Amino acid sequence: MRSTRAVTATAAILSAIALSMSACGADEKDSADSGQVISELKDLLPQKVRDSGVLTIATDPQYPPCDFTNESGEIDGFNHDILMAMAPRLGVEIKQTAIAFDGLLPGVQSGRFDGAMECITDNLERQETVTFVDYAYATKSVITTADNKHDIAENPLTTCGLKAGVQTGTEFVEDADLFTKNCVAAGEAPLEITNFPTAGDQNTALQSGRIDFAFTNTATGVWQAKSSDGDFEVIPSPLLSRTYVGIVVDKDADDTAQALLGALEAIIEDGTYDKIMAEWDLQDIALDEPGINLATQRPLELPTTCGSCDS
Repeated sequence: MRSTRAVTATAAILSAIALSMSACGADEKDSADSGQVISELKDLLPQKVRDSGVLTIATDPQYPPCDFTNESGEIDGFNHDILMAMAPRLGVEIKQTAIAFDGLLPGVQSGRFDGAMECITDNLERQETVTFVDYAYATKSVITTADNKHDIAENPLTTCGLKAGVQTGTEFVEDADLFTKNCVAAGEAPLEITNFPTAGDQNTALQSGRIDFAFTNTATGVWQAKSSDGDFEVIPSPLLSRTYVGIVVDKDADDTAQALLGALEAIIEDGTYDKIMAEWDLQDIALDEPGINLATQRPLELPTTCGSCDS
């Protein structure tokens, strides 16, 4: 991860993030450079967006390197950089607004926000109410403290009977349920699952020993381990799938989805996207062919119960 934007992603900082804060940096003010506007894409945006010149995208900035609040108090992350690269193609300013994760999708559905972006997993259940413009892959892992006193390993049965943390409203809720089903099917004790409203609360519980491990985006977990000087250990698992993540828009906002997709394709074609992913050391999750609702259009293999999964 790039040192110029290093942030201490400890529980204390994560918990201190003000959810009502909006980021409007200088790069946003310059983001609507008319020399790069693709008029066909701008014409697809809602009239209110074209009139105001502002597209509002909500996020929960507690997931570095996806989204976080940097030392200057501004929203940062590779998602931010992608949005700022897309904005000139759309001919509007993109403003990010910080709210709690479980309010992102409802905020888009209600029309409060034009979209949401926070490494949100594209899945079939969410596609029933919103549309995804997929821009990257995501992998998931479990995270525990560096001492790993329960000897958690890639074998998912090593988590049976332990106290697990998940954040409310995330796909990790379903992941934890799959782990429990896997334990029970093997005759082992189920997970003791606790839901937390924020990632900061979950991290505090992990550090204090209230939970034994938690579920996390792999890139976020690796960032957390590095920025805490090795206080955490990130462990992959065969029960955790590779998924697509996307920018969320309302299910009826087909034109907005097409505009965002076109802007993504433009920054991929000119190399900007690859530069952003390389700058954040995220080449392994780069998506060269973005698309709409790829969990349906180009589904990835989903994990199933497998006991020790030959670990």
